[in-house]
Amino acid sequence: MAFHGDGNGRVKSLTAAEYDEKFQKVEGTERSYDADLVLLAMGFRSPEHYVSEPLGLELDQRSNYQAEKGVYRTSNSKVFAAGDCRSGQSLVVRAINEGREAAREVDRFLSGTTELP
Repeated sequence: MAFHGDGNGRVKSLTAAEYDEKFQKVEGTERSYDADLVLLAMGFRSPEHYVSEPLGLELDQRSNYQAEKGVYRTSNSKVFAAGDCRSGQSLVVRAINEGREAAREVDRFLSGTTELP
């Protein structure tokens, strides 16, 4: 992506292109757009790995902590993952729901049963 201005700090246009899953530019997709304002939503690539690396957790193809939805157990049987670190950036209500579901599975793991919804 490239921004083009008027020389006085004001954007006039931008040039953008499509990128593949390996972040390589897709040839022939470059386009220019007139613009008065540009807002960037940078997104989320994957969780930090200062927790996963020492624990030896397996990662999925997008570098999220690998844990099956509904089970939430990682490759380390005593570590559970839910929300954005498991599935990638999403709506906060989905992360809250997964957190509740993971809490139920942790309770089942520790107690052998659960009464959590």
